[in-house]
Amino acid sequence: MGNGLKVAVAGAGGIGKHHANWHHQCGSQVVAILGRDEARCEQVADSLTQLFGFSGRCYTDLSDLLERERPDIVDICTPNAAHYEGAARALEAGSHVLCEKPVVWEEPAESEVLLGQGRRLADLAVTAQRHLAVCTQYAACLEHYQRLCGPALGGRDIPGPESIRRLDVEMETLARGRNRTAREIWVDMGSHPLSLLLAWRPDGEILASTAEVSLAGNEARAVFDYGNAQNCCQVDIAVRDRPDGVPVRRFGINGALADCSGRPGDDGLYRSVLSQGEREEVGDDFMHRLIRQFTAAVLGDEAHPLVTGATGLRNLQLQLELLAAAQST
Repeated sequence: MGNGLKVAVAGAGGIGKHHANWHHQCGSQVVAILGRDEARCEQVADSLTQLFGFSGRCYTDLSDLLERERPDIVDICTPNAAHYEGAARALEAGSHVLCEKPVVWEEPAESEVLLGQGRRLADLAVTAQRHLAVCTQYAACLEHYQRLCGPALGGRDIPGPESIRRLDVEMETLARGRNRTAREIWVDMGSHPLSLLLAWRPDGEILASTAEVSLAGNEARAVFDYGNAQNCCQVDIAVRDRPDGVPVRRFGINGALADCSGRPGDDGLYRSVLSQGEREEVGDDFMHRLIRQFTAAVLGDEAHPLVTGATGLRNLQLQLELLAAAQST
């Protein structure tokens, strides 16, 4: 049964194709897609028609899409440099906005400019009384992780923020023929481990004097203390490209590490799988959960999205701070 919400996906040719499918699975109607040219749009539309029966329209101009379709939700999956303009115009038109990570980015990456853009988007959302959310979906894994790793941490409950002494995150992605610099990998992937940090310890600061950040080859690595003068945890993040094989996705607190993978469930929908040795916990795909909660927030059934615009802005700030630390060494 549909929920009555109309969704437009900007940039549906890549990850946006999967976003469109998740919106459909959540009961929303995908009424439009936005692409760089008509031929590409038609190609993507055919793919979405086969995937879930898409019957909406194709656009190459966002203003035209917003005026004609008046979508309740605009999902921004365009290249990073187009995030700000697309999100701002959608919010100004009265749409709720779900945006891929990082919430804004363009080169050269000037912190004050980017953070100013992020703050403007957050302010626009408040003024328009619309939700702004960011797709750092690993924030959806906490309950899943607790079911798997709670016993290894001494009980069913995950320790509170003040008891987290260490966070380790290692994330790989397949290069698929790309030859990205470590800096490019950090821009693309750094938001995910930082979203885990903010989910487990929402309050805190990077202690700048402890930050050791390296960008070398196909890996970006950041080791730093996070928290405050009274209570800190050590964070060790590594994100990298690998040429082939199965990418490693591993994370955990206080030494209780879980490997993250995925596979289709019996109903054909993709599932997230966390494992520790031979033990595993299977749950809803993290992006599915994020989009489902965003949908519920728009409908008024949840108070807020899983990752709000404010949290996405905080994530961006940390990502920029660590990039600056790398450049200063």
